[in-house]
Amino acid sequence: MTTTRTTRRNFLKAAGLSLAAAAAGSNVASSAPADRGKSKKLPNLIFIMADDLGYGDLGCYGQKLIQTPELDKMCAGGLKLTRFHAGFPVCLPSRCTLMTGLHTGHCRTNKNGGGGRHPMLETEDTTVATVLKTAGYTTAMVGKWSLGDHFIGCVKKHQNKDGSGAIYKHGWDYYFGEPNQTYCHRYYPNELYRYDRTGLVDKKTDGMRLDVVPLPGNSKKRTHYTHDLLTTKALEFVDAAKDKPFFLYVPYTIPHADYDVPEIEPYAKTADWSKREKALASMITRMDRDVGRILKRLAKHGIDKNTLVIFTSDNGPNKFPRFNSSGGLKGTKGRFELGGLRVPGIAYWPGAIDPGRTSDHLSAFWDVMPTFAELAGVKPPAPIDGISMVPTLLGKGEQKAHNYLYFGAGKKRLIVRNESEKRSEAEILKEAVTPVVVPKFPA
Repeated sequence: MTTTRTTRRNFLKAAGLSLAAAAAGSNVASSAPADRGKSKKLPNLIFIMADDLGYGDLGCYGQKLIQTPELDKMCAGGLKLTRFHAGFPVCLPSRCTLMTGLHTGHCRTNKNGGGGRHPMLETEDTTVATVLKTAGYTTAMVGKWSLGDHFIGCVKKHQNKDGSGAIYKHGWDYYFGEPNQTYCHRYYPNELYRYDRTGLVDKKTDGMRLDVVPLPGNSKKRTHYTHDLLTTKALEFVDAAKDKPFFLYVPYTIPHADYDVPEIEPYAKTADWSKREKALASMITRMDRDVGRILKRLAKHGIDKNTLVIFTSDNGPNKFPRFNSSGGLKGTKGRFELGGLRVPGIAYWPGAIDPGRTSDHLSAFWDVMPTFAELAGVKPPAPIDGISMVPTLLGKGEQKAHNYLYFGAGKKRLIVRNESEKRSEAEILKEAVTPVVVPKFPA
Protein backbone atom coordinates (compact mmCIF):
# COMPACT_ATOMS: atom_id res chain seq x y z
CA MET A 1 0.00 0.00 0.00
CA THR A 2 1.45 3.37 -1.03
CA THR A 3 1.24 6.51 1.11
CA THR A 4 1.17 10.09 -0.18
CA ARG A 5 2.15 13.08 1.97
CA THR A 6 0.77 16.56 1.38
CA THR A 7 1.75 19.81 3.10
CA ARG A 8 -0.69 22.51 4.17
CA ARG A 9 0.68 24.93 1.58
CA ASN A 10 0.23 22.39 -1.18
CA PHE A 11 -3.30 21.62 0.00
CA LEU A 12 -4.31 25.24 -0.42
CA LYS A 13 -2.64 25.82 -3.79
CA ALA A 14 -4.99 27.08 -6.46
CA ALA A 15 -3.91 24.21 -8.66
CA GLY A 16 -5.83 21.96 -6.29
CA LEU A 17 -3.04 19.60 -5.30
CA SER A 18 -4.54 17.62 -2.46
CA LEU A 19 -4.50 14.19 -0.95
CA ALA A 20 -7.27 13.19 -3.31
CA ALA A 21 -5.67 14.65 -6.41
CA ALA A 22 -2.35 13.05 -5.57
CA ALA A 23 -4.11 9.77 -4.98
CA ALA A 24 -6.40 9.73 -8.00
CA GLY A 25 -4.77 12.09 -10.49
CA SER A 26 -5.23 11.25 -14.15
CA ASN A 27 -6.60 7.81 -13.31
CA VAL A 28 -9.96 9.19 -12.16
CA ALA A 29 -11.62 9.18 -15.55
CA SER A 30 -9.98 6.08 -16.95
CA SER A 31 -9.70 3.17 -14.53
CA ALA A 32 -13.31 2.32 -13.70
CA PRO A 33 -14.86 1.69 -17.15
CA ALA A 34 -12.12 -0.78 -18.10
CA ASP A 35 -12.64 -2.65 -14.84
CA ARG A 36 -16.27 -3.34 -15.63
CA GLY A 37 -15.42 -5.87 -18.27
CA LYS A 38 -17.90 -6.26 -21.10
CA SER A 39 -20.37 -3.67 -19.86
CA LYS A 40 -19.85 -0.12 -21.12
CA LYS A 41 -22.73 1.23 -19.08
CA LEU A 42 -21.97 3.47 -16.12
CA PRO A 43 -22.77 1.73 -12.82
CA ASN A 44 -25.69 2.75 -10.68
CA LEU A 45 -24.57 3.92 -7.24
CA ILE A 46 -26.56 3.46 -4.02
CA PHE A 47 -25.40 4.69 -0.61
CA ILE A 48 -27.56 3.53 2.31
CA MET A 49 -26.81 5.06 5.70
CA ALA A 50 -28.28 4.21 9.09
CA ASP A 51 -28.48 6.78 11.89
CA ASP A 52 -26.59 5.91 15.13
CA LEU A 53 -25.85 2.30 14.18
CA GLY A 54 -22.71 1.03 15.90
CA TYR A 55 -19.75 -0.90 14.56
CA GLY A 56 -20.95 -3.96 16.49
CA ASP A 57 -24.69 -3.80 15.75
CA LEU A 58 -24.69 -6.19 12.77
CA GLY A 59 -24.23 -9.93 12.82
CA CYS A 60 -21.43 -9.72 10.26
CA TYR A 61 -19.54 -7.41 12.66
CA GLY A 62 -19.98 -9.67 15.66
CA GLN A 63 -23.50 -8.94 16.93
CA LYS A 64 -25.00 -11.97 18.71
CA LEU A 65 -28.46 -10.79 19.78
CA ILE A 66 -29.89 -8.55 17.04
CA GLN A 67 -30.97 -10.30 13.85
CA THR A 68 -29.60 -8.79 10.60
CA PRO A 69 -29.81 -11.62 8.04
CA GLU A 70 -30.04 -9.42 4.94
CA LEU A 71 -27.01 -7.28 5.74
CA ASP A 72 -25.09 -10.37 6.81
CA LYS A 73 -25.89 -11.91 3.43
CA MET A 74 -24.89 -8.68 1.67
CA CYS A 75 -21.58 -8.69 3.55
CA ALA A 76 -20.91 -12.35 2.70
CA GLY A 77 -21.57 -11.56 -0.96
CA GLY A 78 -19.36 -8.49 -1.07
CA LEU A 79 -16.62 -6.56 0.72
CA LYS A 80 -16.42 -5.91 4.47
CA LEU A 81 -14.45 -2.81 5.47
CA THR A 82 -12.99 -3.06 8.97
CA ARG A 83 -11.43 0.42 9.21
CA PHE A 84 -14.14 2.57 7.65
CA HIS A 85 -15.10 5.74 9.54
CA ALA A 86 -17.94 8.22 9.56
CA GLY A 87 -16.99 11.88 9.27
CA PHE A 88 -17.72 12.96 12.84
CA PRO A 89 -19.21 11.46 16.03
CA VAL A 90 -22.54 13.30 15.49
CA CYS A 91 -24.65 13.48 12.40
CA LEU A 92 -24.65 16.92 10.76
CA PRO A 93 -20.87 17.40 10.39
CA SER A 94 -20.57 13.74 9.42
CA ARG A 95 -23.03 14.26 6.56
CA CYS A 96 -21.17 17.39 5.53
CA THR A 97 -17.94 15.42 5.10
CA LEU A 98 -19.81 12.77 3.09
CA MET A 99 -21.33 15.30 0.73
CA THR A 100 -18.26 17.53 0.22
CA GLY A 101 -15.27 15.17 0.31
CA LEU A 102 -13.69 17.30 3.06
CA HIS A 103 -13.02 16.41 6.69
CA THR A 104 -14.10 18.79 9.47
CA GLY A 105 -10.79 20.61 9.49
CA HIS A 106 -11.66 21.92 6.03
CA CYS A 107 -15.41 21.64 5.46
CA ARG A 108 -18.29 23.97 6.24
CA THR A 109 -19.15 22.89 9.78
CA ASN A 110 -18.00 20.90 12.80
CA LYS A 111 -21.11 21.30 14.97
CA ASN A 112 -24.75 20.23 15.01
CA GLY A 113 -26.72 23.29 16.05
CA GLY A 114 -30.42 22.76 16.76
CA GLY A 115 -33.97 24.05 16.57
CA GLY A 116 -33.80 25.21 12.98
CA ARG A 117 -30.42 26.84 13.53
CA HIS A 118 -28.19 24.15 12.12
CA PRO A 119 -25.13 25.20 10.11
CA MET A 120 -25.93 24.76 6.43
CA LEU A 121 -24.09 24.29 3.18
CA GLU A 122 -23.37 27.41 1.18
CA THR A 123 -24.59 27.64 -2.40
CA GLU A 124 -20.99 27.43 -3.65
CA ASP A 125 -20.38 24.07 -1.96
CA THR A 126 -20.26 21.07 -4.30
CA THR A 127 -21.89 17.80 -3.29
CA VAL A 128 -21.54 14.21 -4.46
CA ALA A 129 -24.87 14.69 -6.27
CA THR A 130 -23.53 17.72 -8.15
CA VAL A 131 -20.45 15.76 -9.22
CA LEU A 132 -22.50 12.84 -10.50
CA LYS A 133 -24.86 15.17 -12.36
CA THR A 134 -21.86 16.20 -14.50
CA ALA A 135 -21.59 12.55 -15.57
CA GLY A 136 -25.26 12.38 -16.56
CA TYR A 137 -26.61 10.59 -13.48
CA THR A 138 -30.14 10.96 -12.22
CA THR A 139 -29.76 11.78 -8.52
CA ALA A 140 -32.11 11.03 -5.65
CA MET A 141 -32.12 11.30 -1.87
CA VAL A 142 -34.69 9.63 0.37
CA GLY A 143 -34.42 10.43 4.07
CA LYS A 144 -32.57 12.86 6.33
CA TRP A 145 -30.66 15.75 4.73
CA SER A 146 -29.64 17.93 7.74
CA LEU A 147 -27.58 20.42 5.71
CA GLY A 148 -30.19 23.12 5.17
CA ASP A 149 -33.05 24.02 7.52
CA HIS A 150 -34.35 26.94 5.47
CA PHE A 151 -36.25 26.13 2.30
CA ILE A 152 -39.26 27.37 0.41
CA GLY A 153 -42.25 25.25 1.39
CA CYS A 154 -41.36 24.61 5.04
CA VAL A 155 -44.40 24.55 7.34
CA LYS A 156 -42.34 26.29 10.05
CA LYS A 157 -42.78 29.99 9.23
CA HIS A 158 -39.35 31.05 10.47
CA GLN A 159 -37.75 28.49 8.14
CA ASN A 160 -39.99 29.05 5.11
CA LYS A 161 -37.39 31.01 3.20
CA ASP A 162 -34.81 30.24 0.57
CA GLY A 163 -31.63 28.98 2.22
CA SER A 164 -28.17 28.23 0.86
CA GLY A 165 -28.40 24.62 2.00
CA ALA A 166 -31.80 23.93 0.45
CA ILE A 167 -32.01 20.52 -1.20
CA TYR A 168 -33.00 21.94 -4.58
CA LYS A 169 -29.69 23.85 -4.77
CA HIS A 170 -27.32 20.91 -4.40
CA GLY A 171 -27.68 18.58 -7.34
CA TRP A 172 -30.73 16.52 -6.51
CA ASP A 173 -33.35 15.52 -9.08
CA TYR A 174 -35.61 13.80 -6.55
CA TYR A 175 -36.12 13.98 -2.80
CA PHE A 176 -38.54 12.52 -0.27
CA GLY A 177 -38.26 12.77 3.50
CA GLU A 178 -37.66 15.32 6.27
CA PRO A 179 -34.86 17.80 5.59
CA ASN A 180 -34.67 19.18 9.11
CA GLN A 181 -32.58 17.32 11.65
CA THR A 182 -34.66 18.45 14.62
CA TYR A 183 -38.06 17.24 13.46
CA CYS A 184 -37.22 14.04 11.60
CA HIS A 185 -36.42 12.18 14.81
CA ARG A 186 -40.15 11.71 15.23
CA TYR A 187 -41.26 8.59 13.44
CA TYR A 188 -44.93 9.60 13.16
CA PRO A 189 -44.84 13.23 11.89
CA ASN A 190 -47.79 15.13 10.46
CA GLU A 191 -45.93 15.97 7.26
CA LEU A 192 -42.93 15.06 5.15
CA TYR A 193 -41.51 16.80 2.07
CA ARG A 194 -40.90 16.01 -1.57
CA TYR A 195 -39.02 17.42 -4.55
CA ASP A 196 -39.26 16.02 -8.06
CA ARG A 197 -37.52 18.26 -10.57
CA THR A 198 -38.71 16.40 -13.67
CA GLY A 199 -41.72 14.44 -12.40
CA LEU A 200 -39.81 11.15 -12.58
CA VAL A 201 -41.47 9.49 -9.58
CA ASP A 202 -44.37 11.75 -8.63
CA LYS A 203 -45.90 14.99 -9.83
CA LYS A 204 -43.32 17.53 -10.97
CA THR A 205 -42.45 20.06 -8.27
CA ASP A 206 -43.49 23.60 -9.10
CA GLY A 207 -40.23 25.55 -9.26
CA MET A 208 -37.43 25.79 -6.68
CA ARG A 209 -39.22 24.67 -3.55
CA LEU A 210 -40.20 21.58 -1.57
CA ASP A 211 -43.79 20.43 -1.56
CA VAL A 212 -45.42 19.35 1.69
CA VAL A 213 -46.66 15.76 1.89
CA PRO A 214 -49.42 16.07 4.51
CA LEU A 215 -49.99 13.23 6.97
CA PRO A 216 -52.85 14.74 8.98
CA GLY A 217 -53.21 13.49 12.53
CA ASN A 218 -50.34 11.03 12.10
CA SER A 219 -48.66 11.95 15.37
CA LYS A 220 -51.74 10.65 17.21
CA LYS A 221 -53.13 8.04 14.83
CA ARG A 222 -49.67 6.55 14.17
CA THR A 223 -50.71 5.40 10.71
CA HIS A 224 -47.59 6.26 8.70
CA TYR A 225 -44.19 5.17 10.03
CA THR A 226 -41.58 7.35 8.34
CA HIS A 227 -39.02 4.60 7.80
CA ASP A 228 -41.57 2.52 5.88
CA LEU A 229 -42.48 5.51 3.70
CA LEU A 230 -38.81 6.17 2.93
CA THR A 231 -38.27 2.59 1.80
CA THR A 232 -41.37 2.71 -0.40
CA LYS A 233 -40.12 5.86 -2.13
CA ALA A 234 -36.61 4.45 -2.55
CA LEU A 235 -38.10 1.44 -4.32
CA GLU A 236 -40.31 3.66 -6.48
CA PHE A 237 -37.28 5.66 -7.53
CA VAL A 238 -35.40 2.49 -8.52
CA ASP A 239 -38.41 1.43 -10.58
CA ALA A 240 -38.56 4.80 -12.35
CA ALA A 241 -34.82 5.36 -12.89
CA LYS A 242 -33.68 1.82 -13.73
CA ASP A 243 -33.01 2.38 -17.45
CA LYS A 244 -30.32 5.07 -17.04
CA PRO A 245 -27.42 5.58 -14.61
CA PHE A 246 -28.63 6.76 -11.22
CA PHE A 247 -27.32 7.70 -7.80
CA LEU A 248 -29.60 6.95 -4.85
CA TYR A 249 -28.70 8.20 -1.38
CA VAL A 250 -30.82 6.68 1.40
CA PRO A 251 -30.02 8.32 4.77
CA TYR A 252 -32.42 6.42 7.02
CA THR A 253 -33.28 7.77 10.49
CA ILE A 254 -33.34 4.31 12.10
CA PRO A 255 -32.18 3.47 14.78
CA HIS A 256 -31.90 7.03 16.15
CA ALA A 257 -33.95 7.93 19.24
CA ASP A 258 -36.89 8.18 19.76
CA TYR A 259 -36.90 4.40 20.07
CA ASP A 260 -40.26 3.94 18.44
CA VAL A 261 -41.34 1.13 16.11
CA PRO A 262 -44.70 -0.34 15.00
CA GLU A 263 -43.87 -3.87 16.20
CA ILE A 264 -41.22 -5.26 18.48
CA GLU A 265 -41.21 -8.72 16.95
CA PRO A 266 -39.17 -10.87 16.98
CA TYR A 267 -38.04 -9.63 20.39
CA ALA A 268 -41.38 -9.29 22.23
CA LYS A 269 -40.83 -12.39 24.36
CA THR A 270 -37.29 -11.54 25.41
CA ALA A 271 -38.34 -11.02 29.00
CA ASP A 272 -35.12 -9.65 30.47
CA TRP A 273 -34.71 -6.90 27.83
CA SER A 274 -35.89 -3.35 28.53
CA LYS A 275 -38.50 -1.71 26.32
CA ARG A 276 -35.75 0.54 24.95
CA GLU A 277 -33.57 -2.45 24.05
CA LYS A 278 -36.45 -4.26 22.34
CA ALA A 279 -37.31 -1.16 20.33
CA LEU A 280 -33.73 -0.61 19.19
CA ALA A 281 -33.30 -4.22 18.13
CA SER A 282 -36.62 -4.16 16.27
CA MET A 283 -35.68 -0.96 14.45
CA ILE A 284 -32.39 -2.45 13.28
CA THR A 285 -34.02 -5.67 12.13
CA ARG A 286 -36.71 -3.68 10.30
CA MET A 287 -34.05 -1.65 8.50
CA ASP A 288 -32.18 -4.85 7.66
CA ARG A 289 -35.33 -6.23 6.05
CA ASP A 290 -35.72 -3.13 3.92
CA VAL A 291 -32.11 -3.11 2.73
CA GLY A 292 -32.85 -6.63 1.54
CA ARG A 293 -35.94 -5.35 -0.30
CA ILE A 294 -33.84 -2.78 -2.16
CA LEU A 295 -31.30 -5.43 -3.20
CA LYS A 296 -34.09 -7.74 -4.37
CA ARG A 297 -35.64 -4.92 -6.44
CA LEU A 298 -32.31 -4.39 -8.22
CA ALA A 299 -32.16 -8.11 -9.03
CA LYS A 300 -35.78 -8.10 -10.22
CA HIS A 301 -34.94 -5.40 -12.76
CA GLY A 302 -31.74 -7.18 -13.80
CA ILE A 303 -29.53 -4.25 -12.78
CA ASP A 304 -27.92 -5.71 -9.66
CA LYS A 305 -24.72 -6.58 -11.55
CA ASN A 306 -24.41 -2.98 -12.67
CA THR A 307 -25.08 -1.41 -9.27
CA LEU A 308 -22.68 -0.70 -6.42
CA VAL A 309 -24.47 -0.62 -3.06
CA ILE A 310 -22.66 0.67 0.03
CA PHE A 311 -24.15 0.38 3.52
CA THR A 312 -22.88 2.26 6.58
CA SER A 313 -23.86 4.49 9.54
CA ASP A 314 -23.49 8.23 10.16
CA ASN A 315 -21.66 7.84 13.49
CA GLY A 316 -21.32 5.49 16.45
CA PRO A 317 -24.17 4.20 18.64
CA ASN A 318 -25.75 5.34 21.86
CA LYS A 319 -24.95 3.27 24.94
CA PHE A 320 -26.41 -0.23 24.76
CA PRO A 321 -24.13 -2.42 26.90
CA ARG A 322 -26.28 -5.52 26.38
CA PHE A 323 -25.62 -5.45 22.64
CA ASN A 324 -21.98 -4.30 22.73
CA SER A 325 -23.02 -1.85 20.03
CA SER A 326 -19.56 -0.28 19.72
CA GLY A 327 -18.13 -3.69 18.87
CA GLY A 328 -15.52 -3.59 21.60
CA LEU A 329 -14.23 -0.16 20.58
CA LYS A 330 -13.89 2.56 23.21
CA GLY A 331 -16.54 5.28 23.11
CA THR A 332 -19.99 5.88 21.67
CA LYS A 333 -21.84 8.57 19.72
CA GLY A 334 -20.60 12.09 20.46
CA ARG A 335 -17.14 10.95 21.60
CA PHE A 336 -13.91 11.50 19.70
CA GLU A 337 -13.00 7.86 20.17
CA LEU A 338 -13.06 4.95 17.76
CA GLY A 339 -16.44 3.76 19.04
CA GLY A 340 -17.96 7.11 18.06
CA LEU A 341 -16.42 7.12 14.59
CA ARG A 342 -15.71 3.66 13.23
CA VAL A 343 -18.80 2.26 11.52
CA PRO A 344 -19.83 -0.74 9.43
CA GLY A 345 -18.85 -0.46 5.79
CA ILE A 346 -20.27 -3.03 3.39
CA ALA A 347 -19.82 -2.78 -0.39
CA TYR A 348 -21.88 -5.06 -2.63
CA TRP A 349 -21.61 -5.32 -6.42
CA PRO A 350 -22.21 -8.80 -7.89
CA GLY A 351 -19.75 -9.61 -10.64
CA ALA A 352 -17.46 -6.69 -9.82
CA ILE A 353 -16.72 -7.23 -6.12
CA ASP A 354 -15.72 -10.79 -5.31
CA PRO A 355 -17.78 -12.23 -2.43
CA GLY A 356 -16.39 -12.83 1.03
CA ARG A 357 -13.62 -10.25 0.92
CA THR A 358 -12.40 -8.15 3.87
CA SER A 359 -10.24 -5.03 3.78
CA ASP A 360 -8.53 -3.05 6.53
CA HIS A 361 -7.89 -0.07 4.22
CA LEU A 362 -8.04 3.12 6.33
CA SER A 363 -10.96 5.15 4.97
CA ALA A 364 -13.70 7.64 5.84
CA PHE A 365 -16.77 9.41 4.49
CA TRP A 366 -14.73 11.94 2.52
CA ASP A 367 -13.50 9.10 0.31
CA VAL A 368 -16.99 8.55 -1.14
CA MET A 369 -16.96 11.56 -3.49
CA PRO A 370 -13.74 10.64 -5.36
CA THR A 371 -14.72 6.96 -5.39
CA PHE A 372 -18.06 7.64 -7.04
CA ALA A 373 -16.49 10.20 -9.38
CA GLU A 374 -13.97 7.63 -10.62
CA LEU A 375 -16.67 5.05 -11.21
CA ALA A 376 -18.67 7.66 -13.12
CA GLY A 377 -15.64 8.60 -15.23
CA VAL A 378 -15.36 12.23 -14.10
CA LYS A 379 -12.93 14.23 -12.01
CA PRO A 380 -14.16 15.55 -8.66
CA PRO A 381 -13.56 19.14 -7.61
CA ALA A 382 -10.23 19.93 -5.95
CA PRO A 383 -8.75 20.23 -3.42
CA ILE A 384 -10.56 17.60 -1.35
CA ASP A 385 -9.41 15.26 1.41
CA GLY A 386 -10.87 12.08 -0.06
CA ILE A 387 -9.02 9.31 -1.86
CA SER A 388 -10.76 7.03 -4.34
CA MET A 389 -11.32 3.54 -2.97
CA VAL A 390 -11.95 1.93 -6.35
CA PRO A 391 -8.82 -0.30 -6.18
CA THR A 392 -9.95 -1.58 -2.77
CA LEU A 393 -13.51 -2.17 -3.96
CA LEU A 394 -12.55 -4.01 -7.13
CA GLY A 395 -9.49 -5.76 -5.69
CA LYS A 396 -7.18 -4.58 -8.44
CA GLY A 397 -4.81 -1.70 -9.06
CA GLU A 398 -2.75 0.39 -6.64
CA GLN A 399 -4.67 1.75 -3.66
CA LYS A 400 -3.31 5.07 -2.41
CA ALA A 401 -3.42 5.55 1.34
CA HIS A 402 -4.20 8.27 3.82
CA ASN A 403 -1.39 9.31 6.10
CA TYR A 404 -4.04 9.94 8.74
CA LEU A 405 -7.75 10.63 9.27
CA TYR A 406 -8.62 13.82 11.12
CA PHE A 407 -11.77 14.25 13.20
CA GLY A 408 -12.10 17.42 15.21
CA ALA A 409 -13.94 20.45 16.54
CA GLY A 410 -11.81 22.99 18.37
CA LYS A 411 -9.74 21.30 21.05
CA LYS A 412 -11.72 18.06 20.80
CA ARG A 413 -10.18 15.80 18.21
CA LEU A 414 -9.02 12.37 17.18
CA ILE A 415 -6.26 11.65 14.68
CA VAL A 416 -6.21 8.09 13.37
CA ARG A 417 -2.75 7.49 11.93
CA ASN A 418 -1.74 5.10 9.22
CA GLU A 419 1.26 2.96 10.05
CA SER A 420 3.65 5.19 8.06
CA GLU A 421 2.60 8.51 9.67
CA LYS A 422 5.37 9.60 12.06
CA ARG A 423 4.74 13.34 12.34
CA SER A 424 3.77 14.97 15.61
CA GLU A 425 0.17 15.97 16.31
CA ALA A 426 1.17 19.63 16.05
CA GLU A 427 2.59 19.09 12.56
CA ILE A 428 -0.52 17.26 11.42
CA LEU A 429 -2.83 19.95 12.80
CA LYS A 430 -1.06 22.65 10.76
CA GLU A 431 -2.14 20.74 7.66
CA ALA A 432 -5.50 19.46 8.87
CA VAL A 433 -7.09 22.63 10.31
CA THR A 434 -7.46 25.63 7.98
CA PRO A 435 -10.14 28.11 6.94
CA VAL A 436 -13.05 26.53 5.03
CA VAL A 437 -11.94 25.03 1.72
CA VAL A 438 -14.20 25.41 -1.32
CA PRO A 439 -13.11 22.92 -3.99
CA LYS A 440 -13.56 23.84 -7.66
CA PHE A 441 -13.98 21.66 -10.72
CA PRO A 442 -10.90 21.38 -12.93
CA ALA A 443 -10.87 23.81 -15.86
